[in-house]
Parts: sequence; C-alpha cells; structure tokens
Amino acid sequence: MKKIYKIIIWAAFLALLLYGFLYFPFESWISREDLWNKYLFPVIVNIVVYLIRTTILGIINSTMKGKITRFLFSITINLIWVGFIIWLVFTFDFTFGAAIISFLIVAISLTFRSRINNIVSGAMIILTEAFEVGDLIETNGIQGIVEDISLNYTQIRQFNGILNLLPNQMVFNSKITKFTYKTMPDDNEKSSEEDLGFLEKYGDKITNIISKGKKITRYIKIIEVRPNIDPDNLSNLLDVVFKKYEDLLGFRPIYYVNYTTLGRCSITLQLIGEDPKLIVLYANSFLRDVLYKLYSKEVFENWEGELPTDLMINQQQRGNQ
Repeated sequence: MKKIYKIIIWAAFLALLLYGFLYFPFESWISREDLWNKYLFPVIVNIVVYLIRTTILGIINSTMKGKITRFLFSITINLIWVGFIIWLVFTFDFTFGAAIISFLIVAISLTFRSRINNIVSGAMIILTEAFEVGDLIETNGIQGIVEDISLNYTQIRQFNGILNLLPNQMVFNSKITKFTYKTMPDDNEKSSEEDLGFLEKYGDKITNIISKGKKITRYIKIIEVRPNIDPDNLSNLLDVVFKKYEDLLGFRPIYYVNYTTLGRCSITLQLIGEDPKLIVLYANSFLRDVLYKLYSKEVFENWEGELPTDLMINQQQRGNQ
C-alpha cells in the first residue's frame, strides 16, 4: 500500500473520532472533558505525529543523498514517534502502561531479533564506511556493485545483472574485499616493471582523483599460465589488449607474474578505472581477450574458417624463422 493511501486512511479515522466526540451521546458513561483529556487528545496527537512522521520521512528519502545523514534523521524522527506512543500508553494507566511496555520490549526482542541485528549491522556498515553505494566489492562469494544499503539489506548487483539482497548481519560478519578505494596501494607492495611504468605514467592522475574525493577501482583476477608461455614475453603478447582497454577505461591494465614450482607460473591481472560500472561491463571481455592472446593457437586448433589476421601473421613469422 502506498504511503499516500495510509495517510488518507489515518486522516479519515481522525475525522471519524472528532465527529463521534462532537455528536455521539456518551455523557452517561464519561464526561466530555475526561474523555478528551484522558483518551481522545493523546490518540489524536499520536495520529497527527504519525502523519507528520510519514511525510517527513518521505521528503528525507527523496531529497537527502547522504546515507549517514538520512539514517540519522530517520532514527531521530522514529525515536520521537516512539516517545509519543509511550506517552499514549502511560496516559491510560501507569501500571497498565508499565506492563505493556515491558511485554512489548520482551516480545520485540525475541520476535525481531534477526531484524534488530540487521539494523545494528546496517548502522555499523554506514557509520564505519566499510563500503559505500557504488563500490565494487566481494562478500559471501558474491562480486558486484553495491546499489543500496538499507537498515535490513545490502543490495549488490552481480556482473551478470542479478540483484542480490544480503542481510546486513551476514555482510557485516563476513569477509569483504573492496576493489574500490580512496587510498593509494601499499608502497611496500612488490611491483613488476609493467606496474612501475603504470605508476610513473598515471601516478599524478590517481593522486588528483584521490585529492578531489573521488575513487578508483582495481579489479583483480589471477589466471594460471601454461608452461609453454614465456613469462618474459607476456608484455609483448598482452600489449594490444592492454592498449584497447586503456582507451576504454582511461588506465592501462597491469599484471604481476607469480612464479610457482616446476616452472609453472600465474599472472595477477588488474583492470583499473574510475567508474566501477565500466569495470563490471568490460571485465569478462578483458579476461576473454587476454586468454585469447595467450592461447590463440589452441583456440583456433582445427578451425576450418578464416583465421584472425594477427594469428596468421604470427604463423607466417614462425615459418620464416
């Protein structure tokens, strides 16, 4: 039910109460003054406060962009509303009010324990700024862009477009990998020659982005390399792919070589850009192009159609040698 309909229903109920108070003959049971002071006035005040609360929350949610500010305003308004409800309960009878409040506290804590944990976890995520809306993260085995952080759920849209709603408690208590950040990588991190060239070329650009309060996203993927691939020749093999995505994202991808036993190795690929949505858009095609460049001969083995131009040139060069 839309909020406007709720407001209309409560307003109609308020009008009905006022009409009954003015025209219904109940003087034989209770005087109009006692009815107004003890019962009707607190009820009407609570209805008006509820209508005002609903309107203000609607305005806050539609106008305020800051997640923390919106959360604090919502909590403050709801606490004020709860105070009016407690005043209403104690207006009828103090002993009755105390019993009702105690019962409600126990019932709510038992019934809505998971909901309360989600609200507390959501508040901690927002206040500690573990991540923000628009960041590319991985948690609970899900990679994607954070679309919303509500008091109950964190919404993450995966690379394939599926929207996941994860309870805040599950997210807060799990490992979170952030691909989007505001700070520079660790200076002590080992860098390859490709990475050093990247830092020299784009260091000032990244520093300017961070100084303006913007973020940068580094999506990391590790792939195994077969023994027939020479690690020293990776730069030449991947140059065309890296140039293509440098034009698309504004930053040249980089890689690290991870040597293992028995002459095998893996490479850590980093796709870098300012907009996480572009990273998500091009991540799969980037990995596809990298694998094609590394294993183009195996991909087109027994291929009956026309070979790609670059593969034909490579075969001709090997034949001449």
